[in-house]
Amino acid sequence: MSEQDLVNYASTIRDKVRKNERVMNQIENNSPEQSLLGGFAEAIDDAVMIRNEVQQNQMPQYLNNPGLATKFQRVIFDLMLAKGA
Repeated sequence: MSEQDLVNYASTIRDKVRKNERVMNQIENNSPEQSLLGGFAEAIDDAVMIRNEVQQNQMPQYLNNPGLATKFQRVIFDLMLAKGA
């Protein structure tokens, strides 16, 4: 896994953890040390597991549905243009 792959994966997990209201409340109202002792680690574990399930479900859809694959390719292409990549 490249460093950029790791950053992209971390961003995805961060976005999932941000949806956890309890953890976000802990982060907003405590020091980093206290927040890390709360539900943060469990929220990350949950996010990793959920993301894995989502990817496992998406991969066959992409590979087995040419219409969906074409649409997804266009989304990726448009994102690349938007970011100037």
